[in-house]
Amino acid sequence: MLYYQNHYKTEENTKSVNIKVNKGATWRAILIGSILLPLNVYWLTVAEMKYGSQATALPLFIYPVFILFCLVVCNVGLGKLWPTLCLSTGELLTIYVMQVIASSLSAYGMLQDLFAVIVHPYRFASPENEWKNLFFHHIPSNFTVSLPDVLVGYYQGDSTFYQLNHLLSWVRPFVTWASFTLVLLLMMHCLNTLFRRQWIQHERLAFPIIQLPVTMVQSPYFFRNRMLWLGFGIVAILDALNGLHTLFPAVPYLQLKLINISQYFTEKPWNLMGTTRVSFYPFMIGIGFFLPLDLSFSCWFFFLLRQLSRVFSGYIGIHHLPGFPYFHEQSAGAWICLAFIALWLTRKHLVFALQFAWSGKFGTDMDEPMRYRTAFLGLGICSLFLLGFGFRVGMSITAVLLFFGIYFAIAIAITRLRAEFGAPHGIFNHPLDMMVTTFGSKSWGAGNLTVMSFFFWFNRGYRPHPMPNQFEALKIADTVGMQNRRLLLAMIIAGLLSLICSFWSNLDMMYRDGALAKVTGFRFWVGRGAFAKLEKWLLHPVSPDWLRIGFMGMGALLTLTLLVLRIRFFWWPLHPAGYSLAVSFAIDYFWFPFLISWSLKSIILKSGGIRGYQQAVPFFFGLILGDFVVGSLWMVFGMLAQQHVYTIFI
Repeated sequence: MLYYQNHYKTEENTKSVNIKVNKGATWRAILIGSILLPLNVYWLTVAEMKYGSQATALPLFIYPVFILFCLVVCNVGLGKLWPTLCLSTGELLTIYVMQVIASSLSAYGMLQDLFAVIVHPYRFASPENEWKNLFFHHIPSNFTVSLPDVLVGYYQGDSTFYQLNHLLSWVRPFVTWASFTLVLLLMMHCLNTLFRRQWIQHERLAFPIIQLPVTMVQSPYFFRNRMLWLGFGIVAILDALNGLHTLFPAVPYLQLKLINISQYFTEKPWNLMGTTRVSFYPFMIGIGFFLPLDLSFSCWFFFLLRQLSRVFSGYIGIHHLPGFPYFHEQSAGAWICLAFIALWLTRKHLVFALQFAWSGKFGTDMDEPMRYRTAFLGLGICSLFLLGFGFRVGMSITAVLLFFGIYFAIAIAITRLRAEFGAPHGIFNHPLDMMVTTFGSKSWGAGNLTVMSFFFWFNRGYRPHPMPNQFEALKIADTVGMQNRRLLLAMIIAGLLSLICSFWSNLDMMYRDGALAKVTGFRFWVGRGAFAKLEKWLLHPVSPDWLRIGFMGMGALLTLTLLVLRIRFFWWPLHPAGYSLAVSFAIDYFWFPFLISWSLKSIILKSGGIRGYQQAVPFFFGLILGDFVVGSLWMVFGMLAQQHVYTIFI
């Protein structure tokens, strides 16, 4: 249970509240969420692509929290004037969930990267790289736009998307990628249905990420806590000063982020440590406070161990081996191992769900987002769609099964990690990289390699992955007593609308401002990362890399070993997820905030116990909320003034 639910339980029984009794995902809430969704998607797209904000690279999205904050404040005011018009707890959270789903799809690392990948070959092909001869004949025509006159406006700007030839050229890519993404989303909903009861009700995982939005909506005393406003005020002052400095350089600047301490280590072997940044992100100090102590400790401990391993490899003279110590491969093995661990822990419930679905009985699954039989049928139908899709665009059945098997294994591992710990997860393990490392590029052929290179857009980083956000919505429903099936409908509507709005907002901006002209956040290097590898594999085919395969196995073995030690010895302080996060570069920006929050939480628990922890919770809520609200206001100002402003991250 959340802190405020326990702390104010008695008072809630005796005092009246302005917010109505929870009605769940009503049609009114879905309508309001649908109206706000295009505004959120457009705001997010322009802020990230044109003005450099990376609001969706965080486990807790900035703009949906800001929108929820505004709705709650308005709801409180509305309760004093027209109480009958107030939104209930369930309605507010339905609107929030819809904005989160929209943000996860329109994010940096999802559809924003799609527009950097799918047209990249036709813009950057040259006689030197030989792309036209190497793989153009393997590119499915419905994947992309190849007409030069259509791409000129896309990259150079000073044009408009609303020309007939532009609109018609993008119809087939839109239908292709929108239907493909919808199938992936539906498969994630089916998987989440099968995991929900075990992870939420039986294991009662912590779900730290939903603490702030649920408490902000559910507790009528949230905004009355002085500790909340103390944390909020400190961060607001810092962000206001730094924001004014960005506009007026004479205003003092307080360095809160990206302090490169590796510049002070110039002598060998310490200079081999690599880039090491110290940041004081208030929002991440707040989020880190809600992580379990063993995980936050493991995150910063394994990060420092990772950096020191580079120094040690230089000291013993083996740092010249290309790729050593192969963190990328260790990460791949670690995350696949975490997926198998998650499935193993859920195996009994999955067998029960399959048996119940096969029996055709009613009752046990009536409170699920969908019936177990529907979930299994959905997985089967969607899998057949992916097989047909892959075959239609030139992939072999083996390639389709292995690629999407790895993709969903990582998705399950990420979802389990977010549900249990809420940690950030910047994982750069493209399934295609694992397949080439394990089997070599020769085994797959140019057709498979070309098509899977186009899948780079949703496999580059996984930071805004939709599946954990969908699953956290189910936990929100369980916490406040909402109907899962109505909320699932709201999420499906949000997914469909966000696909339409994301295509529109990106293409509208590209043709107006130009991807390579004024859209300074356009990630052409994402497309280059996909097709430079493809060029290398086709020009210089590689065989299975047994050394890298060995390090993948080592990553899996270390993860499993840490899990066994954690089970056998209750005092064991290192969590396997901390190792997986550290070697995947997920916490490069956040290791120091985790060190701070771990230290503060340890001190508070030792000195004040559980009561001291409960009293401190609002302060850390304030750190998150102050950063998000003031950061969002600066971005609103920047978009209205059409200029770059201070951003709270990166």
